[in-house]
Amino acid sequence: MAKYFHLPVPSFFPHHITRQIKELYWSRAIMDFAVASVSLFEPIYIYTLGYSLKVILLFYIEVYIVYFIILPLGAKYANKFGYEHSMTLSTIFLVGYYLALYAIGTSAVFLVIAPLFFAINKSLYWTGYHADFAKFSSGKERGKEIGEMDAIDSLVYIVGPLVGGAILAIWNFNVLFIIAAVLILASSIPLLTTKEKFKMLDFSYQDAYQRLFSKKNRRKLFAYIGFGEELIVMVVWPVFIYVVVTNFFSVGMVVALATFTTTFATLYIGKLTDKRSKRGIVRFGSISSTFIWLIRLIATAGWHIFLIDSLSRITKKTIAVPLMAMTYDRAQKHNVMKSIVNFELALVIGKLLAAFIILILLFIFPASWGFAIAFIIGGSMTLFYVLL
Repeated sequence: MAKYFHLPVPSFFPHHITRQIKELYWSRAIMDFAVASVSLFEPIYIYTLGYSLKVILLFYIEVYIVYFIILPLGAKYANKFGYEHSMTLSTIFLVGYYLALYAIGTSAVFLVIAPLFFAINKSLYWTGYHADFAKFSSGKERGKEIGEMDAIDSLVYIVGPLVGGAILAIWNFNVLFIIAAVLILASSIPLLTTKEKFKMLDFSYQDAYQRLFSKKNRRKLFAYIGFGEELIVMVVWPVFIYVVVTNFFSVGMVVALATFTTTFATLYIGKLTDKRSKRGIVRFGSISSTFIWLIRLIATAGWHIFLIDSLSRITKKTIAVPLMAMTYDRAQKHNVMKSIVNFELALVIGKLLAAFIILILLFIFPASWGFAIAFIIGGSMTLFYVLL
């Protein structure tokens, strides 16, 4: 084990990165800075408008039901017009989403409209992004490339919540949404610097669902359902942090510090992914993450949140980096878009399953049990990753 801790820093980074991957790095860094400044506060924003955790869950259930239905159409578009073109178009719908999100404060009807924009954005962006990464990343250094991308994400997610929290402390959500919208549109610039070369391919809508539920993909389907815990991290955990910490800037500070602790761990995990058994790393991360989910039940102070969020992010990277490397490996060896759509559809099933289970239990048990129920469900779903 000692040899793992004496690696020169440059060895953590990939040596041969294609132009397309560099463009993805820059584009995603800008995009994620915008999203990081606001995404943490999205469920909190809806919560502060007076809506319950049940309503917030229904909001995201609509997002993922629509996403599940239109995802193959997004893949079809990306295959026909190009991966980078699809990602660029998606930014318009993400801006539309934030405009609709802001408008919820004026009319509840936008609680229904906003998820539609978000689902369209996701169907265009993630099919294009994952397909582009799978196609142009290096098989020999894919773990490092994913690790570097995640490390860039981590750095961005350190600054983003701080900036978002500061803007909310000084101004309001209106200003935050406007700044995020400008940055989201700017994230397309790196993708437009060079002309995309692609081969137009057909994609069958019906076949996407047949592949998803086919016997040969059943094990992967159940493993990817583990991503249901991500919805709880995205929706329930921020509201819990806000309830404990009580002000926007402190929420941003806690999450930023927690993210900082994961940056170097992510690079190390990427290095390890290229050298060791990917499945073994995923299984270790899965069991560790389940334990961290259960610890959330006893969090009552800001330093508890910081410690738990830090450990949670590290264990999640231990799962995500090797898992995505395996997903991209399969995609590059077989059909890129078919593999990516299969992954995304299974992921959506996991998130919908998590949301529906929590929602049903909230109707059965007292509202005060909501966070505990969500954390137990999150820990349970994390165990699905071991099936990969």
